[in-house]
Formats: sequence, structure tokens, C-alpha cells
Amino acid sequence: MARIGIITCSNCTQECNCASVVCLGDLRKRRGFFAPYPHDEPLELIGIINCAGCPTAAAPEKILRRVRAIAEFKVEALHLSFCMTAICPFINKYVQLIKKAYPKIKLVMGTHQPTEKERFTSGVKELLCQTLAAPQTMSDMIKGTIKIPQK
Repeated sequence: MARIGIITCSNCTQECNCASVVCLGDLRKRRGFFAPYPHDEPLELIGIINCAGCPTAAAPEKILRRVRAIAEFKVEALHLSFCMTAICPFINKYVQLIKKAYPKIKLVMGTHQPTEKERFTSGVKELLCQTLAAPQTMSDMIKGTIKIPQK
């Protein structure tokens, strides 16, 4: 049995109301970055955490404290969500910190099957900067009810 955790982007989960539906769907269906796990081996999702948010002086300590919350439950692999790998300007720093503090945890750079990165990035930026009376959410973007700006 593979014991895994997922870390998501705070902006996507807290500001855009992403419920990790696509990440969890691909975990259940063994698609995307969950495909390499043996199909005869159960996957046990230990927990989902979100990052510490765009860094402040305390970001290194905050990210490690969040990872510790699931590492203490014998997580074998930590998947950094697609949103983390697509839009986080601090991901390399986070990866270095986590690898140093938790060398036994395998870091996987993704969850669900990636979409076009530039389109996704511009869509998230649009969600984070919107001034609509009825704000849209990540679910609206995923379901295609809002138009993602084309590059």
C-alpha cells in the first residue's frame, strides 16, 4: 500500500475555492502522476495540505510545519499538485526545504494530468484578480463555465 499526501496551492484552495476534485479524481482513477503506482496496490491518501501561501519571512518554517502534519503519519510520497507546479514561483525553494527535512519522503511533481500551463496560469490570475459582483471559482474554471483567456 502506498501512503501518499498532496500539497496544494493556498491561492487556489483558499482564494479560488478549489476542492482538489481533479487531483482526487485522477488519484482514484490512477491517471496523471498517480499512474505509476501499481494497480494491484491500494493507494492510501493520508492527507491534503495547502502551502503556506506566497512567502513571507516565515515561509520556510510554515511549509515544513505543514508537511510535518502529514509526515508524522508515515507518508511515503508527497505529490505537489498541478497548481503548485504550474504557478508557484517558490516551488524550487519549497522542494529543497522538504527534501532536506524529509529525505525519506518521495516528492512527486504533479497530481492530475496537466493542462496547458499558460492557459491555466492566466485563468488562475483572472480568478485571483477578478472584481465581479459574483466572483467565479476554480470549479467554474474546471467546468468551463468561465472563459479562460487565450494567449
